[in-house]
Amino acid sequence: MTGRAADKGGNGALPAALVAWCLAAAACSPAVAVRPAPSHHAFAFEAPLPASAAVFVDADQLLREVHVVPHPSGDGEHCIGSRYPVDAREALEASVLGTVERLVRQVERVSTPPDGETMRARGLDSVIVVRVDTFHAGLASGALSTFQAGVELTLSVSAFTRDGLKLREMILGNGTRHRSGAFCDTGAEVLGQTVEAAIEDAMTELGELIANSPALRESLDRSG
Repeated sequence: MTGRAADKGGNGALPAALVAWCLAAAACSPAVAVRPAPSHHAFAFEAPLPASAAVFVDADQLLREVHVVPHPSGDGEHCIGSRYPVDAREALEASVLGTVERLVRQVERVSTPPDGETMRARGLDSVIVVRVDTFHAGLASGALSTFQAGVELTLSVSAFTRDGLKLREMILGNGTRHRSGAFCDTGAEVLGQTVEAAIEDAMTELGELIANSPALRESLDRSG
């Protein structure tokens, strides 16, 4: 009986230590790195339009803190309570610019959308405005030190030429990823990769939206 009790105590020591370590790590805030993820899919099969486009991106909603929650299965409580600050604003802006660059000859980043008079004064043919409407990000941990992340974002897209408004649509980006790792930093890595996947998904829709808009392309073609 004593030997069995000792075995039980020994087997329980590692999980207890791991739980204690996770609780200590819960106060930490591992950094989430999000890289630009422009789309390079076949929507750009044509040569870029001989036109210039000013691009304005409002990505303020892509700044937030994501907390780890238990997986719905109820198995495991790895790194529960850890906080992961996410700032994907620059990544989205770079992704939008990189995607639009495949569609028009010249792209210029602007801090505010120019009006018609400013467009004419600066020789701009179009203005493309991308705003983040919603951003949902979740991170759960489960058995075997597994992290599962899910991200969904919606973007409103408007495009103006010297002829006026030519495009206004909503696009959606989704991403899911999972990965196992003993350290809470793994959660930051998988969350960052999931945000990137959602951005790339949205950028594919953005490219197809612009490339497949007859009104926009015809107006830009005339401008060129």
